[in-house]
Amino acid sequence: MSALFLILISAFLHAVINLMTKQAEDKFAIRLLIGASSAVVMIPALVLLPEPQGLAARLLLATAVVHAVYEYLLVRAYESAAFSVAYPVARGSGPLFAALGVVLVLHQPVGGLEILGIVFVCGGVVGLGWSHRKTAGAGTGMAYALATGCTIGTYTLIDATGIRAVADPYVYIAWFFIAYGAAVAVVAPAVRGWRVLVAARHQVVKAPLLGTLAIASYGAALLAYRWGATARLAALRETSVLFGTALAVIFLRERMGPRRWLAAAAIAVGAMVLAGA
Repeated sequence: MSALFLILISAFLHAVINLMTKQAEDKFAIRLLIGASSAVVMIPALVLLPEPQGLAARLLLATAVVHAVYEYLLVRAYESAAFSVAYPVARGSGPLFAALGVVLVLHQPVGGLEILGIVFVCGGVVGLGWSHRKTAGAGTGMAYALATGCTIGTYTLIDATGIRAVADPYVYIAWFFIAYGAAVAVVAPAVRGWRVLVAARHQVVKAPLLGTLAIASYGAALLAYRWGATARLAALRETSVLFGTALAVIFLRERMGPRRWLAAAAIAVGAMVLAGA
């Protein structure tokens, strides 16, 4: 139950962060602020925590590389299509890649109810995006979103393994945000040039909030992966799309048609199945 609670908290906070990213004029600047501010917040903890060794250190390096690619693809998806297209497709395809990796790489069993719940959640999530496939830029946006989903599945496997490879999970969490911050600090200027730093400076007032939200969101997810089944929790985290859809309707004035309500219902059913699995 602790893992389920943590993953749902993570889902809601993740939707808030992504809505803020979508609304930003310079999305790379916001992602840079998220990475940099979360790293800065974590620096004091490094005084009290040991450095990760062995497998955990290698996994932190790997997740930094994957997150750098993820940041690039995510921003391109948001720049190419509506939030209601890019976000659901990216998040919905991620658990499918993660579930496949759980079986083939981590050799963790996935039960029948878990498979059913994953199918409902992922189907509903992708359905939300597919219902807007004819909007401007949807084709390119969905391609970037699917690629983003692949990186989501990859870093989920890496981090679920890494959080279990250390005696103290907070060691991995603290060093993850240092690695993540470094990755974003490299990829954002590399893609946008130094002007991204100017754009980030203009929005620096948001940095404390963004850093706190990022740590609370993914920190909660990492703790959940430590205690629970990876495939099940990765899919359950994608209920963030329900929160994201609600926020998009309220703040972005995006409309909900019958197909989107049906897809949302599928996500809700899948979440209930996963919660009881």
